Amino acid sequence: MTRRTTLTLTEREERTLATLSDRKGAEWVLFETLAAHLGYSLTPDASEATVIRVLMSIGAQVLIDEALEQGYAQLAENWPEIIDEDETRELRRRYAEDVDRVMPG
Repeated sequence: MTRRTTLTLTEREERTLATLSDRKGAEWVLFETLAAHLGYSLTPDASEATVIRVLMSIGAQVLIDEALEQGYAQLAENWPEIIDEDETRELRRRYAEDVDRVMPG
């Protein structure tokens, strides 16, 4: 689905776009790299709408990545409650017995 929308930019957002107007600057080079990572191919004559769309995609990816990091951190915090050390030792012992049975001596 494609949708056209009107977007009012703040001064800060205008400055961000102005920074990206220098298509040879360090910010643009990094922007191109991040865009390529997300599957976008930017050219120096990319429209302002394309730049805004890619900026939005990069921001969305940052949110997704941060949510995953927080989830992994929470999982790591809860890991001792999930995994029982005795159970882990027993699983390793059974695995070693199975390997010894298949590959004796």
